[in-house]
Amino acid sequence: MIPYRFTLATVLLLLSLPIFSQTYIGLKGGINQSKSTFFFNINPVTATSKGDLNGFYFSVPLEFNINDYFSFIPELAVVADGTVLSVQAREEQRVYHNAIVYGKIPLLGKLKIFKHKEYAFGVVGGIIPAFAIDVKSYYFTYANLTRTVEVPVSFKEAGIRRFNLALSLGINTEKVIAKGWKILLDIRYNGGLLDIETHSALTNTSESFQLTFGLLAPLIKNEKRLKLEDKTFL
Repeated sequence: MIPYRFTLATVLLLLSLPIFSQTYIGLKGGINQSKSTFFFNINPVTATSKGDLNGFYFSVPLEFNINDYFSFIPELAVVADGTVLSVQAREEQRVYHNAIVYGKIPLLGKLKIFKHKEYAFGVVGGIIPAFAIDVKSYYFTYANLTRTVEVPVSFKEAGIRRFNLALSLGINTEKVIAKGWKILLDIRYNGGLLDIETHSALTNTSESFQLTFGLLAPLIKNEKRLKLEDKTFL
Protein backbone atom coordinates (compact mmCIF):
# COMPACT_ATOMS: atom_id res chain seq x y z
CA MET A 1 0.00 0.00 0.00
CA ILE A 2 1.28 3.46 -0.86
CA PRO A 3 1.94 5.50 2.30
CA TYR A 4 -0.47 8.36 2.97
CA ARG A 5 2.28 10.96 3.22
CA PHE A 6 3.82 9.89 -0.10
CA THR A 7 0.40 10.09 -1.80
CA LEU A 8 -0.23 13.55 -0.37
CA ALA A 9 3.23 14.78 -1.41
CA THR A 10 2.70 13.47 -4.96
CA VAL A 11 -0.68 15.21 -5.25
CA LEU A 12 0.74 18.50 -3.96
CA LEU A 13 3.64 18.26 -6.41
CA LEU A 14 1.29 17.70 -9.36
CA LEU A 15 -0.92 20.60 -8.25
CA SER A 16 2.07 22.96 -7.98
CA LEU A 17 3.62 22.07 -11.35
CA PRO A 18 1.18 24.18 -13.45
CA ILE A 19 2.22 27.31 -11.53
CA PHE A 20 5.88 26.99 -12.49
CA SER A 21 5.60 25.46 -15.96
CA GLN A 22 3.71 25.64 -19.23
CA THR A 23 0.99 23.00 -18.94
CA TYR A 24 -0.93 21.06 -21.57
CA ILE A 25 -3.87 18.66 -21.43
CA GLY A 26 -5.20 16.51 -24.24
CA LEU A 27 -6.21 13.17 -25.67
CA LYS A 28 -4.15 10.30 -27.07
CA GLY A 29 -5.20 7.17 -28.87
CA GLY A 30 -3.71 4.39 -30.94
CA ILE A 31 -2.71 0.77 -31.23
CA ASN A 32 -1.15 -1.38 -28.53
CA GLN A 33 0.55 -4.34 -30.25
CA SER A 34 0.79 -6.81 -27.41
CA LYS A 35 3.48 -9.49 -27.51
CA SER A 36 2.49 -10.92 -24.14
CA THR A 37 1.59 -14.57 -23.57
CA PHE A 38 -1.58 -15.07 -21.52
CA PHE A 39 -2.87 -18.66 -21.36
CA PHE A 40 -5.65 -18.09 -18.80
CA ASN A 41 -7.43 -21.48 -18.53
CA ILE A 42 -5.77 -22.97 -21.63
CA ASN A 43 -3.32 -25.82 -21.20
CA PRO A 44 -0.02 -24.56 -22.73
CA VAL A 45 0.62 -28.04 -24.16
CA THR A 46 -2.37 -27.70 -26.52
CA ALA A 47 -1.21 -24.37 -27.95
CA THR A 48 0.32 -24.89 -31.39
CA SER A 49 1.23 -21.29 -32.19
CA LYS A 50 1.12 -17.77 -30.76
CA GLY A 51 0.47 -14.38 -32.32
CA ASP A 52 0.33 -10.70 -31.31
CA LEU A 53 -2.92 -9.13 -30.19
CA ASN A 54 -3.55 -5.63 -31.59
CA GLY A 55 -5.36 -3.93 -28.73
CA PHE A 56 -6.34 -0.33 -28.13
CA TYR A 57 -4.71 2.53 -26.23
CA PHE A 58 -6.59 5.60 -25.01
CA SER A 59 -5.36 8.18 -22.51
CA VAL A 60 -5.74 11.67 -21.11
CA PRO A 61 -2.21 13.08 -20.75
CA LEU A 62 -0.95 16.11 -18.84
CA GLU A 63 2.32 17.66 -19.95
CA PHE A 64 4.35 19.93 -17.67
CA ASN A 65 7.22 21.69 -19.45
CA ILE A 66 9.85 21.96 -16.71
CA ASN A 67 12.17 23.84 -19.08
CA ASP A 68 12.72 24.21 -22.84
CA TYR A 69 14.02 20.65 -23.18
CA PHE A 70 12.48 18.50 -20.44
CA SER A 71 8.83 17.69 -19.70
CA PHE A 72 7.03 15.52 -17.15
CA ILE A 73 4.04 13.65 -18.61
CA PRO A 74 1.65 11.70 -16.37
CA GLU A 75 -1.25 9.99 -18.14
CA LEU A 76 -4.48 8.28 -17.21
CA ALA A 77 -4.84 5.44 -19.72
CA VAL A 78 -7.02 2.45 -20.62
CA VAL A 79 -5.11 -0.25 -22.51
CA ALA A 80 -5.81 -3.75 -23.81
CA ASP A 81 -2.97 -6.31 -23.59
CA GLY A 82 -3.27 -9.89 -24.73
CA THR A 83 -2.44 -12.90 -26.86
CA VAL A 84 -3.71 -14.75 -29.91
CA LEU A 85 -3.30 -18.52 -29.47
CA SER A 86 -3.96 -21.33 -31.92
CA VAL A 87 -5.13 -24.36 -29.93
CA GLN A 88 -5.90 -27.93 -30.92
CA ALA A 89 -9.07 -28.98 -29.07
CA ARG A 90 -11.70 -31.66 -29.69
CA GLU A 91 -10.46 -32.44 -33.17
CA GLU A 92 -10.81 -28.82 -34.26
CA GLN A 93 -8.40 -25.92 -34.44
CA ARG A 94 -9.45 -22.98 -32.29
CA VAL A 95 -8.04 -19.46 -32.34
CA TYR A 96 -8.26 -17.85 -28.91
CA HIS A 97 -8.11 -14.13 -28.20
CA ASN A 98 -7.12 -13.63 -24.55
CA ALA A 99 -7.07 -10.04 -23.35
CA ILE A 100 -6.68 -8.07 -20.13
CA VAL A 101 -7.95 -4.49 -19.97
CA TYR A 102 -5.78 -2.32 -17.75
CA GLY A 103 -6.14 1.05 -16.15
CA LYS A 104 -2.64 2.52 -16.31
CA ILE A 105 -0.90 5.62 -14.99
CA PRO A 106 2.22 6.14 -17.13
CA LEU A 107 4.69 8.47 -15.38
CA LEU A 108 6.94 9.59 -18.20
CA GLY A 109 9.71 12.06 -18.82
CA LYS A 110 10.40 13.57 -22.23
CA LEU A 111 13.77 14.95 -23.31
CA LYS A 112 13.84 17.01 -26.49
CA ILE A 113 17.03 16.40 -28.43
CA PHE A 114 16.10 18.48 -31.48
CA LYS A 115 14.04 21.68 -31.73
CA HIS A 116 13.36 23.87 -34.75
CA LYS A 117 10.66 26.54 -34.59
CA GLU A 118 7.37 24.67 -34.15
CA TYR A 119 8.87 21.17 -34.52
CA ALA A 120 10.51 19.02 -31.84
CA PHE A 121 11.88 15.47 -31.61
CA GLY A 122 12.90 13.64 -28.47
CA VAL A 123 13.03 10.50 -26.36
CA VAL A 124 10.44 9.52 -23.77
CA GLY A 125 10.62 6.99 -20.96
CA GLY A 126 9.45 6.15 -17.49
CA ILE A 127 7.54 3.72 -15.31
CA ILE A 128 3.95 2.50 -15.72
CA PRO A 129 1.90 1.24 -12.75
CA ALA A 130 -1.16 -0.71 -13.96
CA PHE A 131 -4.26 -2.34 -12.49
CA ALA A 132 -6.29 -4.98 -14.33
CA ILE A 133 -9.96 -3.98 -14.56
CA ASP A 134 -11.36 -6.62 -16.93
CA VAL A 135 -10.45 -9.93 -18.55
CA LYS A 136 -11.84 -11.35 -21.80
CA SER A 137 -11.44 -14.61 -23.69
CA TYR A 138 -13.16 -15.88 -26.82
CA TYR A 139 -12.39 -18.18 -29.74
CA PHE A 140 -13.46 -19.02 -33.26
CA THR A 141 -12.79 -22.04 -35.48
CA TYR A 142 -11.66 -22.17 -39.08
CA ALA A 143 -14.77 -24.23 -39.87
CA ASN A 144 -16.99 -21.28 -38.89
CA LEU A 145 -15.14 -17.96 -38.96
CA THR A 146 -18.27 -15.86 -38.37
CA ARG A 147 -19.14 -17.49 -35.02
CA THR A 148 -17.27 -16.54 -31.87
CA VAL A 149 -17.62 -18.30 -28.54
CA GLU A 150 -16.98 -16.34 -25.33
CA VAL A 151 -15.12 -18.23 -22.61
CA PRO A 152 -15.85 -17.24 -18.98
CA VAL A 153 -12.64 -16.25 -17.22
CA SER A 154 -12.15 -14.82 -13.73
CA PHE A 155 -9.05 -13.24 -12.26
CA LYS A 156 -9.00 -15.71 -9.37
CA GLU A 157 -9.50 -18.92 -11.36
CA ALA A 158 -6.90 -18.00 -13.96
CA GLY A 159 -4.46 -16.75 -11.31
CA ILE A 160 -4.14 -13.33 -12.97
CA ARG A 161 -2.17 -10.75 -11.03
CA ARG A 162 -4.24 -7.55 -10.80
CA PHE A 163 -1.28 -5.16 -10.30
CA ASN A 164 1.49 -4.80 -12.85
CA LEU A 165 4.51 -2.58 -13.28
CA ALA A 166 6.36 -1.88 -16.52
CA LEU A 167 9.20 0.21 -17.89
CA SER A 168 8.63 2.27 -21.03
CA LEU A 169 11.03 3.74 -23.58
CA GLY A 170 10.42 5.33 -26.96
CA ILE A 171 10.56 8.35 -29.24
CA ASN A 172 8.30 11.36 -29.59
CA THR A 173 7.78 13.99 -32.26
CA GLU A 174 5.49 17.00 -32.04
CA LYS A 175 4.38 20.06 -33.99
CA VAL A 176 2.90 23.27 -32.60
CA ILE A 177 -0.20 24.39 -34.50
CA ALA A 178 -2.67 27.26 -34.08
CA LYS A 179 -2.96 29.00 -30.68
CA GLY A 180 -0.29 26.89 -29.03
CA TRP A 181 -2.02 23.54 -29.60
CA LYS A 182 0.26 20.58 -30.33
CA ILE A 183 -0.13 17.40 -32.33
CA LEU A 184 2.19 14.54 -31.45
CA LEU A 185 3.24 11.03 -32.39
CA ASP A 186 4.65 8.50 -29.91
CA ILE A 187 6.27 5.12 -30.54
CA ARG A 188 7.05 3.25 -27.32
CA TYR A 189 8.15 -0.15 -26.09
CA ASN A 190 6.76 -1.35 -22.75
CA GLY A 191 8.30 -4.23 -20.81
CA GLY A 192 6.57 -5.66 -17.74
CA LEU A 193 8.47 -6.44 -14.56
CA LEU A 194 6.01 -8.90 -12.94
CA ASP A 195 4.57 -12.26 -14.00
CA ILE A 196 0.92 -11.83 -14.95
CA GLU A 197 -0.31 -15.38 -14.34
CA THR A 198 0.76 -16.56 -10.91
CA HIS A 199 -0.50 -20.13 -11.51
CA SER A 200 1.69 -20.63 -14.56
CA ALA A 201 5.13 -22.21 -14.35
CA LEU A 202 6.16 -20.17 -17.40
CA THR A 203 7.48 -16.62 -17.32
CA ASN A 204 4.77 -14.41 -18.82
CA THR A 205 5.47 -10.76 -18.23
CA SER A 206 3.63 -8.20 -20.35
CA GLU A 207 5.31 -6.80 -23.46
CA SER A 208 4.01 -4.41 -26.09
CA PHE A 209 4.75 -1.80 -28.73
CA GLN A 210 2.55 1.30 -28.90
CA LEU A 211 1.83 3.69 -31.73
CA THR A 212 -0.24 6.66 -30.57
CA PHE A 213 -1.36 10.03 -31.90
CA GLY A 214 -2.32 12.92 -29.66
CA LEU A 215 -3.65 16.44 -29.49
CA LEU A 216 -2.64 18.74 -26.63
CA ALA A 217 -4.10 22.12 -25.69
CA PRO A 218 -2.36 24.70 -23.46
CA LEU A 219 -3.97 24.66 -20.03
CA ILE A 220 -2.18 27.82 -18.86
CA LYS A 221 -0.91 30.29 -21.42
CA ASN A 222 2.53 31.87 -21.08
CA GLU A 223 1.26 35.31 -20.16
CA LYS A 224 -1.02 33.91 -17.44
CA ARG A 225 1.83 31.78 -16.12
CA LEU A 226 4.07 34.83 -15.80
CA LYS A 227 1.42 36.69 -13.82
CA LEU A 228 1.02 33.71 -11.48
CA GLU A 229 4.77 33.55 -10.98
CA ASP A 230 4.88 37.28 -10.17
CA LYS A 231 2.15 36.84 -7.56
CA THR A 232 3.92 33.83 -6.12
CA PHE A 233 7.17 35.68 -5.49
CA LEU A 234 5.60 38.91 -4.20
